[in-house]
Amino acid sequence: MAIGARGRRWPSIGRVASGTLALVALAFIVWVIPIRDRCWDPQSPTSTRAPTSRDASGCTLHLRTGDVRIDAPRCAELRCEPGLAPTLARARPGVLLVLMAVYAAGTLIWAARWRALLSFAGVKLRVSQVWRVSIEAQAGGVLLPGGVGGDALRIASILTRPTIPGEARAPAAIVVASVLLDRAVGLALIAGLAALLGMASGGVRAGPLVGVLAAVPVGLVGGLALLRYAPLRLTGWPWVKRFGPFIDPMLAYVRHARAPRTIAFAALLSLFVAAAQFGVIRGLLFALGVAPTEEKWVYVGAAMAFIVSAIPALPGAWGTADAAYVFFFGLAGIGPAVALAVCLLYRLFWYLSAVAGAILYVTRAGSTASETGSDPARRT
Repeated sequence: MAIGARGRRWPSIGRVASGTLALVALAFIVWVIPIRDRCWDPQSPTSTRAPTSRDASGCTLHLRTGDVRIDAPRCAELRCEPGLAPTLARARPGVLLVLMAVYAAGTLIWAARWRALLSFAGVKLRVSQVWRVSIEAQAGGVLLPGGVGGDALRIASILTRPTIPGEARAPAAIVVASVLLDRAVGLALIAGLAALLGMASGGVRAGPLVGVLAAVPVGLVGGLALLRYAPLRLTGWPWVKRFGPFIDPMLAYVRHARAPRTIAFAALLSLFVAAAQFGVIRGLLFALGVAPTEEKWVYVGAAMAFIVSAIPALPGAWGTADAAYVFFFGLAGIGPAVALAVCLLYRLFWYLSAVAGAILYVTRAGSTASETGSDPARRT
């Protein structure tokens, strides 16, 4: 009895710890990053950073003792740290629209990847239908911790979807494993591609982190091979049984005859998904008019932010993802306000996609209710 209580206590402690960490990170980001530009006189004996508002004729220093107005020539002599609001105001709308289109194309390839992983589960859906299920779940995932909330909604949507009379329902183990693999393959390819891009742009000097990212896809391949070829008696070990809810569906999946080819095809599609995501991140820096001094940290930092976003903490990975962008983009020579602006704009693309998913869900639910209400057989 004590063991069971202890087992239930540890997950709750972990959730509280991860949520607290995310809140601390979010509070730190809010405290550190200025909303307006902060400027100071580089020739002054002491550097006092003051929030600054600019216009065509000069700028205003918002000091604690009151506002001080200075003309344009003196304003140009100030050294300034960019604020969040001016950074976002400089974003090029045309570039943002193109990046939004690239992001949307990435979600379609993501849907194709999951459809490939569902291919032998008996789920007969088109890519457009899988995409709709995915972004509808994404709408719920915005309100749930990390990415696991949206994954649970995807599983529920497939397992509870109406089936044609005589059609067998998809095996639950295969559906669960397909979602777990979709998440794992996606993160592994993001890590692997980030390592390759980091190495190509001088990542040898980035230390062991590039090696850690490169090891993620290798570890995934090794883990899948172990699940496929290891003797089944090993699953009876006590420490293995603890992970039964995850291992059992994966065993049912990877030991299927079509699994290796399917996973390889999903990995190929993941390369395009990861390329779209990195392209959007790098494009956001271009849209803000910023060029990094250390290109490798843009890709390594973005990969770390994606990985951190999968941790079940605050909804939408608030705090943890923001801190990852600010820290790693700082190594790329990018200011905290610009790093946070990239994070917020990328999150905006995610939220716009989620809004589209919510609208599609409401319209589908409304049409289903309308059809049910108009069917005489159902009314009786």
